[in-house]
Amino acid sequence: MKKILFKNTLIALIAISLLHGCSKDEVIDLSPEYSLDALNNPSSMKQVGEVLTGAYAGFRASNYYGSASGSGAGWSIMPDAMSDNLYESTTESLANSRDMADWLYNSTTDQVSAFYSAPYEVIAAANIVIRDIDKFTTDLNQGEANRIKGQAFAIRALAHFDLFRYFAPSYDKTASSSLALAYTKKFIVSTSLKPARISNPDYYQNLISDINEAIALLGDVDMDINEAGLTTRSYIDLNAAYAIAARIHLYAGNWTDAANAAYSALTAQDGRPLATTQEEFSGMYDETNVGEIIWNVKFESGQSGPTYIMYWPDNGRSYFRPVPEIVVTDGTSGLIKSNDLRFLAFFSEVDGSMSITKYQGKASADGNANFPAIRSGEMLLIHAEALARSGSDALAMSSLNELRAARIADYEDESLTGQDLLDAIADERRAELVGEGHRFFDLKRTTRTISRGYPCGESAISASGSCLLASDAREWTLPIPQSVLNANENMIQNSDY
Repeated sequence: MKKILFKNTLIALIAISLLHGCSKDEVIDLSPEYSLDALNNPSSMKQVGEVLTGAYAGFRASNYYGSASGSGAGWSIMPDAMSDNLYESTTESLANSRDMADWLYNSTTDQVSAFYSAPYEVIAAANIVIRDIDKFTTDLNQGEANRIKGQAFAIRALAHFDLFRYFAPSYDKTASSSLALAYTKKFIVSTSLKPARISNPDYYQNLISDINEAIALLGDVDMDINEAGLTTRSYIDLNAAYAIAARIHLYAGNWTDAANAAYSALTAQDGRPLATTQEEFSGMYDETNVGEIIWNVKFESGQSGPTYIMYWPDNGRSYFRPVPEIVVTDGTSGLIKSNDLRFLAFFSEVDGSMSITKYQGKASADGNANFPAIRSGEMLLIHAEALARSGSDALAMSSLNELRAARIADYEDESLTGQDLLDAIADERRAELVGEGHRFFDLKRTTRTISRGYPCGESAISASGSCLLASDAREWTLPIPQSVLNANENMIQNSDY
């Protein structure tokens, strides 16, 4: 009972902090209604570790990787619903997420506010760990301290990066006039300090500094962070830290660093090889096999899962379905065909059309499924894209062929170069990561256009009437919530909102 009370109290304190802000040192401004030992006076490294556990719990929130009744899933399903990967079913729609999926959001949209606050809850807990861990660090427990602190730095980098993907107008690392967000490094009780947005170059510098610190610490720990032999990897270890670095460098256009970090994510420690059998690949989604998971968000019984804006397993309702460009019922066309491991792992036919059912559940079809936040397939595709964009077409093609050979029966290697190669990598990312929270951001960082094909515009099939998002549309960037602007005069709204 004491642990449950601790976690609930911590979450309440963090939620209060979101209405306030930071100083020039970017601290959290919080007026607590009550005290908590772990907030101001932790008694042990064990208690600091419990705060780290609270940070991981934040990833399960219904507006982070989790989902609720037709809403949420900000970094799991929603980027697919907002892109050209999914269409909203007319017959099953509850319209819960239509404002997001049809780009109708503004600064008072509830889900925009929820997506803004969810990562900051995680960041606040990580900052408490970083602030307090050194109080209990000695020569004898340095490895333990590195293990806890390294995860906190990685979590802080990832949550800030996720905010950046939605709320930053540009991903250009050199755009000194483009405002990212505040980068929150401290958790300090205050009543007057407010945060200000910083430029893209400064924001990237903070992201890279944090994730490099995490890599250094997690390379020198006292024990394995994820227990060997399990079918999950629920904590961020060295491989996962390299994977987060690979994502950051990919968005920044640091091609050599992105390729190197992706390679390290695949090969560090005991390695994270690709899943090559149906058992290995499908097992990642129903928790029967660890497959190629680098890090997954583990949902225990009663903690929901990522699927509920897309598919309800217990009653077979499918609100958002995959477009025919990705898959069709007989598996004869689309990016994923019936000879592909992903066909059976990802999809099922529901009421005559395909649904994404990869998260239908573990032991039963109840929607209690883990979310594979980082997999080896993504890392191999980052490796391929970074090499292709740096002019190493042959090596990039080798990585793309390796992934396809692991997925597609009787695959024969191809040889592509230039734009054809980049297009093929983009298509493979679309197929490999469908329903895993990447497509909207991939389009934002590359083509910056969305043109939804069939069945968009077919009202009897799809409830969506929004089929085109132009390159200059304001909706590529979410607005800063009005509640944040009201509480903090230093916060600047994104353009055109």
